[in-house]
Amino acid sequence: MTLATAGLLFALLGIFCAYGFSSLFPQVEVSLYDWHVRAQSPTSIDPSIVVVTVDEHSPASCGNEGWNSSTIAKMISALDRAGASVIAPAISFQVPNPSECGDVLGNAQLLEATKQAGKVVYPSFAQPMIATEARATGWFMLSADKDGIFRGLSEKQRSQDLNHLPFGLAIASAYNNDRSLHLPEQGLITFAGRWADQPFPTYTFKKLFDLVQQGEDVKLANLIRDKIVFIFPITQNSTRLDTPLETDVSLGFLHANLLNASLTNSWVQKPSWESWLLRTLALAVTLAIFSLWRRDMWGWLGVGIILLASFGLNIMSFFSIGSVWPYLSSTIAIVCTLVGTTVWPLYEERKRVRNQIKKVSTQLYDTQETLAKKELVVDQLEEELLEVKEQAQETAQKFDSLSTTEDETLSLLREAEVQAANARQQLETLQKDLRHLQKSSPVLPQEIHQSSDAHQQQLQQETESFGIRTCSPVLLQTFQELKKTARTDNPILIFGETGTGKELFAEAAHRLSNRAQGPFVSINMAAIRPELFESELFGHVKGAFTGAISRRGFFETADRGSVFLDEIGELPLDLQAKLLRVLENGEFYRVGQSSPTHVDVRIIAATNRDLSQAVNDGQYREDLYYRLRSLVFTLPPLRERGTEDLTLLVQHILSDLSSDRTPVQCTQGAIEAIHAYAWPGNVRELRQSLSQAVALIDGDILAEHDLRLPTRENSGTRVAPTMSNVDEQTIAGKEEIARREDVFVLSTLRKHGFDMQATAKALEWDRSTVTQRLKGLGFQALVDHEGDQRSAIVSLAGSASHEKIVKLKLDGYYRNLLSSTTPYKTAEEAIANCRKRMRNIPERHFPAIETLIRWHYSV
Repeated sequence: MTLATAGLLFALLGIFCAYGFSSLFPQVEVSLYDWHVRAQSPTSIDPSIVVVTVDEHSPASCGNEGWNSSTIAKMISALDRAGASVIAPAISFQVPNPSECGDVLGNAQLLEATKQAGKVVYPSFAQPMIATEARATGWFMLSADKDGIFRGLSEKQRSQDLNHLPFGLAIASAYNNDRSLHLPEQGLITFAGRWADQPFPTYTFKKLFDLVQQGEDVKLANLIRDKIVFIFPITQNSTRLDTPLETDVSLGFLHANLLNASLTNSWVQKPSWESWLLRTLALAVTLAIFSLWRRDMWGWLGVGIILLASFGLNIMSFFSIGSVWPYLSSTIAIVCTLVGTTVWPLYEERKRVRNQIKKVSTQLYDTQETLAKKELVVDQLEEELLEVKEQAQETAQKFDSLSTTEDETLSLLREAEVQAANARQQLETLQKDLRHLQKSSPVLPQEIHQSSDAHQQQLQQETESFGIRTCSPVLLQTFQELKKTARTDNPILIFGETGTGKELFAEAAHRLSNRAQGPFVSINMAAIRPELFESELFGHVKGAFTGAISRRGFFETADRGSVFLDEIGELPLDLQAKLLRVLENGEFYRVGQSSPTHVDVRIIAATNRDLSQAVNDGQYREDLYYRLRSLVFTLPPLRERGTEDLTLLVQHILSDLSSDRTPVQCTQGAIEAIHAYAWPGNVRELRQSLSQAVALIDGDILAEHDLRLPTRENSGTRVAPTMSNVDEQTIAGKEEIARREDVFVLSTLRKHGFDMQATAKALEWDRSTVTQRLKGLGFQALVDHEGDQRSAIVSLAGSASHEKIVKLKLDGYYRNLLSSTTPYKTAEEAIANCRKRMRNIPERHFPAIETLIRWHYSV
């Protein structure tokens, strides 16, 4: 066993005894801490902390220790305008809030003030709706030690998670923007002073509120600009704790001490037993090594100096940072280490010297061998350098003899290149003229498409009778398979992107089935609100809810027919179980009815989502998915149906659009542009683009520029103008300006995360104008996507990170629109009222509002 190993064993034995002493008598360290707190001068005060006290006589009081939410909201807004860095009201509100304390309006004002400020920190007992808009939250209750004294945070309370901090530390985290937060290692704090001495700058709520009421904004700003404003009650019934300095201290003052300790990093550094173990062990090993290094008088003198330095460091840390160190335990460990290292024989040092000599000899030999190898490499490189020089001289001589020939060859080469360039330029000019003539010439209908075999022609004619126009072999084969399975009663599930014709195929399946004489009911599952799901699908009886009259649902309406469940993938998880029962046995309960209703319907569903992936992600019921996928058909997107099918569609659409005017023909350039575009909106987008182009062109020839297809530089939403008996160019110009303005407003909203205030500042508008523009854009998006709320949200948000806030705003706008129609019996009356109420919304968005209202009244 080596000397170092023996010394380490003795040190570990001493540490074990010291740890036992510390565990048996922990009150010794606690007494040292209390003495230190009372003896030392108060810690430094961070100048950014301002305390505001609220009592029963404050303007915020509404009796019975309740607080007026409207008054608090007004104070928060005033503090925000005055430049406060963080606002921390540690005030609870009654639920529900009584009228004398602000009622629901006061809560709404508090929520809006919190949201606008963006710098408010609430305790964890705040109302969830208000806490969601807070900058941060933290728990407010604190607990004392076993002897009833509060000295700091317990181990459980010292959370490193920034989402679960004490209220004082949550304020510090918000003030530092979640960076550089000083968290305690042991939780003991150095108090800023006694509450009776008011160590922090303290103002009453009444004083600051009087400044707000009197319009003294400058005085208020001078008091709290760039400050942390900590508001807490000091009522008689508020919770209080004792500290080493005084008794009956408010929890708000204790949290202010936590905040100050974090900002000034004035925590008491009481070492954990792990750190004590490592530090004592390191000191013991250091002494052992030093005593082995010098075994004479100077060695012992060095040991003494190390001991004195360690003792002095502990004393300094005690008075400077309040470190409480177990001196007796450390002394036991050090004595055992010194005894062990002192009695070890001198043989180990002789052995160390011999080993060192052997090691140096080996290193010397290795160095000599390496040097010899490098010298050989240098010699080889010198020889290679000489050969390269000789070859360079020979190459120089050959270069001189070839220089004349090279000049002549270069002259001939330049002349040939000039001739080739002239010929290439002439060829490019001719090709450019040819392409221009090809693009400008109209394509005749018989040039667009020619049918293939007789079977394909028969299928084409049959699909056209159902409104499906295609010559794609894949789509025709899908229709052929649909015919075979249409006469069964098995559910049909159709996959495909938006605009691929899923509803046309669903209606074809109904007309080809034995239920063709029965009703075909189409239901957009994404457009039905969850609270109306059962009423819409299953109906309700008279008196089921206030004002309810007996009404048949969609399923009962479709009895002995077919039900088309469009966008079945958007159905929320909690509503999927209600639909599953109907699919299994055809039974359901009308709202308010105790007896079941049985229907005989054929289920046809469609979606643009990957339901199997949704099942794997837990977003879709597996039993419902397998119930639906009895017969599965997948419709290809337009970009995969081939140019021939795309050209056929263009011919049919132009024919439909030319029913009341001179037939329109496409140029070759327009056909090529249509072939090159991806058409993410599929047939629906193609029809809208051609409709816009036909409405805007002058004459009967539709060129490439008339299509206005999106490019990399301009991929904004196209607005199809509506022509009347006025000048077409004037209307087109105004609508193009309006379209560009909508695109610009929407891009600014996205840039600022749909923050109304920030967007209004960027546009130099007021906030209400921006809100009205977003309402109009939202209503227009709902109509453009045929009531598909999910698609409308995606189109407005532009990014997945914005979808949540856009959904929240669009839900509110749409809900308010429908609630405003409740007092009116007819759609026309509701539309007239909306025109009065929403006169700040641009006129171009009112057709969308009218459409939404008419949809609502048609249900």
